[in-house]
Amino acid sequence: MKTHLPTKTIQSLTILGGGTAGWMCAAYLAKHQPTLSVTVIESPHIASIGIGEGSTPHLQHFMQSLGVKECDWMPACQASYKTGIYFDNWNGDNSGYFHPFFSEMDAKTAEVYFVNANARRRGSEYIDKPEHYFLAAVLADKQQAPIPQQPLPRALEFGYHFDAQKLAQWLSAFSLARGVKHRQSTVTSVQHDSQTVIALTLESGEQIKSDFYVDASGFNGLLIEKTLEVPFISFSDQLLNDSAIAIAGDKITPLPSSTAAIAMPCGWRWQIPLQSRTGHGYVYSSAHISAQQAEAQLRQAAQLDTGPAKHLTMKVGMMARCVEGNVFAIGLAQSFIEPLEATALMVTGYSIELLHRLLSQQLEAQAINQQLSDLVLGIKEYVLAHYATSKRTDTQYWQDAKVAALNVRELDALLTHWRDGGDFDAWLHQHRSQSPYIRPSWYCLLGGMDHRDSCCQMPFEQAPTHIELAAKAYLTQLSDKHFIAHTKALQQLLLSDQRSA
Repeated sequence: MKTHLPTKTIQSLTILGGGTAGWMCAAYLAKHQPTLSVTVIESPHIASIGIGEGSTPHLQHFMQSLGVKECDWMPACQASYKTGIYFDNWNGDNSGYFHPFFSEMDAKTAEVYFVNANARRRGSEYIDKPEHYFLAAVLADKQQAPIPQQPLPRALEFGYHFDAQKLAQWLSAFSLARGVKHRQSTVTSVQHDSQTVIALTLESGEQIKSDFYVDASGFNGLLIEKTLEVPFISFSDQLLNDSAIAIAGDKITPLPSSTAAIAMPCGWRWQIPLQSRTGHGYVYSSAHISAQQAEAQLRQAAQLDTGPAKHLTMKVGMMARCVEGNVFAIGLAQSFIEPLEATALMVTGYSIELLHRLLSQQLEAQAINQQLSDLVLGIKEYVLAHYATSKRTDTQYWQDAKVAALNVRELDALLTHWRDGGDFDAWLHQHRSQSPYIRPSWYCLLGGMDHRDSCCQMPFEQAPTHIELAAKAYLTQLSDKHFIAHTKALQQLLLSDQRSA
């Protein structure tokens, strides 16, 4: 279905729902559409999900687009830096690998890893890991932040760990200070005509009318799904995890600069370091384990004897269209993939940028629907690849997760080409040029998981030993010379105004 904006100029916009997604949208529009009248309707009866407390580098760029410094928002959100993710025990042998954020600083050293990863999949017995060749991985290993003491020739890519509720509160204050209106009330009914929302009726009986609406109502999808009846496309037959538990633990000292994603019997658990506490969680399949059993497993694995547990149900999938009539769905109302790669805020931020272009009449709704569909499907494929490449067979969950992932034809084609030993770079360029995951990400995952056909024997060229040693020495020396430890000194630095973001 082709969807167009009304021909008249959009002068007013209402965001249904607060939370991180709703307030990110309000803050961005307040900054980049200052003449637009923006109202946020936030129900006081609906608690924030807050399941994800990690981000990709997109959040770094998003906050920069608001014109704010890290010292403006990071202390208020108990935030710390994130250089990447440790994946532990995903093959069931207590091994693991680090998936770093790739930056231009890695251009030459990463090539050494690519050579060795290609040699391995073609029959070499030499085993190497991505963490040896990326600057972010060296920083994570040394528990250092990606904040250089001296200017670097290229910018570093990094994400953050943060308290999601505090981030929403900070964005709310930022938005209200710039003229965004805030109504704390529950919407009791929606007046609409065909594919157009006309007004929202609040519990007081008051009606809120706008030219355009953003649905940030979470899994409820009040406007996009329940009112305009856009179909929801479920991924439950491919991604089996539909539940999660979150428990707060003590702060880790010294503070790590990486997330941990640790495989469990029926899913995986996260460990996210904040300035004041550590976030622990377990993402699992309710078809394979009960909520009570999952909580017991998490408490035992993370040594969490006390503290309340927050149980969550996840609606995994996406709307067939995120733009319908005069409604744009963002956040959980638009799509959700389990937070294995911390992509939720990346999708939300990108969606908001597209919304800005839609309101400015720079892009049509049909193109936006296609772009966001491609983005979510690309993320789904990459997340599925973690299960498809796992060697674990110790529980029924891991057996079922692998089968479900390999039933996705497009992913199976990608993995087959990797195992066959052919020119994987050329294949990626031809078939995944629009994927959100670029060459380094695929090499880190497939090489890190040691995914290969052990019978494959092809000519290969392994990087000379002196080249490997030089690459590793370069990264270590760069780290020692330019970076500071991520300890109490970092928090003091963030609280000062002595440096810019």
